[in-house]
Amino acid sequence: MPQERADGLQVLLSGTAGWKPLMAADDADDTVKNAASTAADELQDHLGAVVNAENLVVLSGSGTSIGVTAGADPSKTAPSMSALWDAVAALDTFAPATAGFTPSLLETKNFEHLLSEAQARSALKPDEAALASFIDAAERIVLEKCGFIDDDSALPQHETFLRKVARRSTRLQRTQVFTTNYDLAFETAARRARFNVIDGFGYGGTTFDGSSFDLDYVRRRPNEAPTLEPNVFHLLKLHGSVDWDQSSDVVRKSGGTPTTPVLIYPSASKYQLSYQQPYLEFMSRFQIALRQPDVGLIVVGFGFNDAHIVAPIEAALRSNIGLRVVVASPNVNAPSRAMTIGEMERLIGLGDRRLALLSGKFSDLVRLLPDVPPLEDRTVHLDRFERRRGDGR
Repeated sequence: MPQERADGLQVLLSGTAGWKPLMAADDADDTVKNAASTAADELQDHLGAVVNAENLVVLSGSGTSIGVTAGADPSKTAPSMSALWDAVAALDTFAPATAGFTPSLLETKNFEHLLSEAQARSALKPDEAALASFIDAAERIVLEKCGFIDDDSALPQHETFLRKVARRSTRLQRTQVFTTNYDLAFETAARRARFNVIDGFGYGGTTFDGSSFDLDYVRRRPNEAPTLEPNVFHLLKLHGSVDWDQSSDVVRKSGGTPTTPVLIYPSASKYQLSYQQPYLEFMSRFQIALRQPDVGLIVVGFGFNDAHIVAPIEAALRSNIGLRVVVASPNVNAPSRAMTIGEMERLIGLGDRRLALLSGKFSDLVRLLPDVPPLEDRTVHLDRFERRRGDGR
């Protein structure tokens, strides 16, 4: 394992007696080097068990989009919560809309708390024009800031990640990628890496139908029995998408800026909205997936701050002995981490071998995941022609 790839990363696994680095310094003694080597080997074994489980579930949060930029305008990138605060604070409607808010709320500069307070006050005073105008403008900012992915965006980490988690034996269940992100990073990466995505909109369709998750891709050849197509995964966007539009009770892919966006905005209403369609379909499948007897769960870039998503994970930790989990986040061993991660650390300390915590970013996890399976002949053939196009021949 190259030093530049693992330096500073720490892992917590049952049996390692506390947090262990994955790489020792060159001048470290043999005991430290052996401990780091052992930790790295045990992490590889754990990751291998997770990705080769009968059911593989990925939960992706905002951390997987950090650092990705729009190719046409590199200044456009995934917005942080502080960036969203700064954007709404610059609105002309900010001061009149927040005039009655408590100073302590405004001092925290917490965008989610701000929008929650605005929505709560607007519900009590629906005729308050300043509040309604502010909420509408704030939500439009979220939509605009999260629509930064374009055809030129560089997504090597997402593409490699999909190759490592979604290119599995067709004898296993399709990988399910659940994400709280609104952006189109996974869709774009899947198209480039030639993955078929089952996302609830049918085979290239534009209208949402939850039952389409029960369909699959099959290859038919003359004189041969139909076989499942490789390179297929499920994508379930728990909080909606920047390209979804709603008309009456129908959700469609807009192909542009939606008139009525289908998003669960960062606010206290997330829990209630998650039990309305289309979000209910995703949450139901998330809960069912975590109850399977042999399930691997990869959590990356997710802060465990969404109660409606954390609750099914905590239930699975309590009841599913066939669950294997790896959580990767730069703050996983920080004092400010979520209580659920602290509970996982406690369980690991008590000998729970189902769990592993990795203090790393999305890119670190992508590098550490087991190598991808060999390409099928048809995929290799297509790669040759893609290279010819890229060379301009």
